[in-house]
Amino acid sequence: MKASKIFAVALAALALVACNKTPQTVEVEKVELDQKTLTLEEGQEATLVATVTPEGAATVAWTVDDDAVASVVPANDGKSAKVVAVAEGQTIVTATAGNKSARCIVKVGAATPENPFQVLLEGKNYYVFNLGETAFEAIKNNVKEDLRIDGEYVGDAIPQETTCVLEIWGNTFGGGAGGGLNCFGHTGENDGYISLVSQTGEGWGLGCGGLRVCHRTVDLSAITGDYYLAVVYKTPANNATTTAKFTLYSTNVEGAEVAKEVSGNTNGEWTLVEYKMSDLFSAGLDWNTPWNEEVKGAWYSLGLLINGIGNGLDVDAAFVYEKAN
Repeated sequence: MKASKIFAVALAALALVACNKTPQTVEVEKVELDQKTLTLEEGQEATLVATVTPEGAATVAWTVDDDAVASVVPANDGKSAKVVAVAEGQTIVTATAGNKSARCIVKVGAATPENPFQVLLEGKNYYVFNLGETAFEAIKNNVKEDLRIDGEYVGDAIPQETTCVLEIWGNTFGGGAGGGLNCFGHTGENDGYISLVSQTGEGWGLGCGGLRVCHRTVDLSAITGDYYLAVVYKTPANNATTTAKFTLYSTNVEGAEVAKEVSGNTNGEWTLVEYKMSDLFSAGLDWNTPWNEEVKGAWYSLGLLINGIGNGLDVDAAFVYEKAN
């Protein structure tokens, strides 16, 4: 046989062997997930990442036992997926590569209701009269003046410090910071609110009970009409006779009550009373006139009051600020 024929036959044989050869696959040894359990609230998302050994042996397929509880969305990288909490319950997400798999238990709880007072911490240029420490930390970079009580409660009165703008009306202090959650959902030694108890019967005379803003020692003249006054308070749920009102006094005329708004009983629910400062200035509030002996009304320009002996009033957040927008 000629050499050329022998060479051609050999090439044909090699080609036949190459065509009949089955590509060799890499067997997956194991699949691992970076998290074995996930705890989410409704609407929350999380990412699961699968590690396949040996690396690159196979892409990962994702499944979920109950898509009414959570859904799973594979990423384009072939090894991760987004888990989306749908509804309260529990399900299992499985990552599979080759004949190996790994599971993650997903627990979904009801979504935490949005705190309606959180928006109060999204403003700027705060003049803070009263606020818990946790909430204050959230706004501290936007505080113009920290005018909170800077001393210990003594007896039935708040100490008259030079940086304090709140005073007790008629010795109605109820014994310190109130217990339980404040309006922002915080609790703790430095997150309490001011708890007051009225010491007089029906009527709005001196001593009826409450807090008042004093600018006898503090300059508030930089506050313009674009600012807002916000006060969050509540009256007890177990006493339907408690009545609270917000009172505004003129600082130009001693003791002249120029505007008031009865806010009523809140039945134990934290309630926001908010006013635009331009409206209060139009009604007669004057923070540009410094306090002096001739204008004694200046030292209680604003008040949040209750009446009825033994009735309670809790005051939490109290400040002037500019809204973010």
